[in-house]
Amino acid sequence: MRLFSRILGLAIVALALCSQSATAGQRYYGTPVYVTGIPDHVNFATLREQAQAGSTVPFFQNTVMSPLDGHTYTFQIIGSDPTLAPASTTVQYVPVVLVVHFSNGVVLDPRMPGCSDTVSVKSRFFKSPLFTNANLVSNGINVGNTQIIDAFQRAEFWSLVGGTGYHMLLAPAKAIKVVNITAPAGSTTAGGACTGLNHDLGEIPFGSWDSIMRTEATKFATPTELPVIMAYNIVLTSGGCCIIGYHNAFGTGTGTQTYAYGAYTDPGIFSPGLQDIHAYTHELGEWANDPFVNNATPAWGHVGQVGGCQNNLEVGDPLTGTPFLVTKNGFTYHPQELAFFDWFFRTPSKGTAAKYSFEGRFTTTQGVCH
Repeated sequence: MRLFSRILGLAIVALALCSQSATAGQRYYGTPVYVTGIPDHVNFATLREQAQAGSTVPFFQNTVMSPLDGHTYTFQIIGSDPTLAPASTTVQYVPVVLVVHFSNGVVLDPRMPGCSDTVSVKSRFFKSPLFTNANLVSNGINVGNTQIIDAFQRAEFWSLVGGTGYHMLLAPAKAIKVVNITAPAGSTTAGGACTGLNHDLGEIPFGSWDSIMRTEATKFATPTELPVIMAYNIVLTSGGCCIIGYHNAFGTGTGTQTYAYGAYTDPGIFSPGLQDIHAYTHELGEWANDPFVNNATPAWGHVGQVGGCQNNLEVGDPLTGTPFLVTKNGFTYHPQELAFFDWFFRTPSKGTAAKYSFEGRFTTTQGVCH
C-alpha cells in the first residue's frame, strides 16, 4: 500500500480476520496485512548521485513501456541492470535483534527458542535462506545455490541473466546487535500458539514501532547498509490488529536510508504457512524491487491482500499468505512466493518458464483493474 492513511482501513480488515478466539494452540485466524509508508524527506532527484557517492544503497534505474496503457514508467531496483552485462551486487546489512519487554511482564526474546522449537529464533532467522545459501528452484528451473531474494531477482529476469553471474546478495556488515527495549504506551499482548507468557503475541502501535525502527536504523546502519531489525512475535496495530510487515525510506543528513520489517511468528498464530521468515521474505522482496517506495505501475488488484486497485511495484502484496517450503539445517522455512516484475507492467515474461511468479501461481498477467 502506498499511503500511511490506508493503514487504518487495512488494519480494520485484519482485525476482522484475526480477532476471533480459537482453541488451544491457535489464537488468531486468517492472514494479516502488510503496508508500505510514503518515503520521508527523500530527494528523488539526487538518488542516482547519492548511489554513486555512496550515500544510499546500490540500485539501477531504467524504464519500461506498458502495453496495457502505453505509458513509460521509470523504476529503481536494488542491484545492477539485468539488461546490461551481468554483474554481481552485494548489499551490506546490519543485523539487529530487539528484545521487547512489556509492562505485564512478558518478554519476547529472540535469543530464546520459539514455540515448539529447540533453537533460538535469532539463529533460525539469521541462518535462514534469506541470508545463507540454499539450493533454490523456480518453476522447475534451478536458479542457484543462493539466498532467497537473490534467487527471486535472478528468476524474475531469467531470460536475461540465466546461467550468468548476475546476483544481488546480502552480506553482514557487523556482528549481531542485541537491543533491549520497553514496549511503548498502548502496547498489549495476547496468548500465542504455545502456553507461557514469553510465547505471547506482542501488539505494538504502528507509529511507535516505526519510531523505534528509525532510531535503531540510524544508530547502527549507514544509508549504504540495510538495517535488518528483527523481533519475535511482534505485530503492529493501527485501529486494530494485525500489521505484520512494511518497508520505507527516509532522508538523513548523509543520504537516504532504506529499511524494512517483517514479524517472525510462531506457527499456529496466523493462517497455515504464515510463520518464521514468511513476512520478512515479503518485505525484503519489496525492498529490493521498490527500495524508495516510488516505483509506479499500471493499476492492478483484486488479488492477494488487495481488494481494490493499487499501482505500485509491491511484489509481495498480490501473493500475501502463499508460502513455499525450503528446508535448511533440519528446519523447514516458509518464505512467501513473490510476483515477477512483468506481471505488474503486463509485459512478456522474462521470468523462469515464462511465468509471472516464483512458484508459478501467476501464469498470466491480469487486464485492466477496475
